[in-house]
Amino acid sequence: MRGGSKHTGDVILTNVRELRLGDIIDDWCVKCRRLTNHAIVSLLENDAAKVRCRSCYSDHDYLKEIAPPSKKDLKRMAEAALSGEPDIEIPPPAPPKVKSIRKRR
Repeated sequence: MRGGSKHTGDVILTNVRELRLGDIIDDWCVKCRRLTNHAIVSLLENDAAKVRCRSCYSDHDYLKEIAPPSKKDLKRMAEAALSGEPDIEIPPPAPPKVKSIRKRR
């Protein structure tokens, strides 16, 4: 050991410190419509309240890495509520489509 530091082995330390303004966290970007890195813009009771996407620089509420329901799902839930049906389970969002890249010969 050099410099008096202790080797922690394979221990992963989580929640070592509280969140601060400017910290980088992952969140669902409303504008990019994907999970991206975000910087914390405001805090509320030691939890992120607003974040800024580091890809498109749009600010939005912290969504806790959960994609909001699509317009189709919202419409389906509204129709179910008006018809008196029990709550409808919203399926998880489909993964984004990956474009295939063809090589020219």
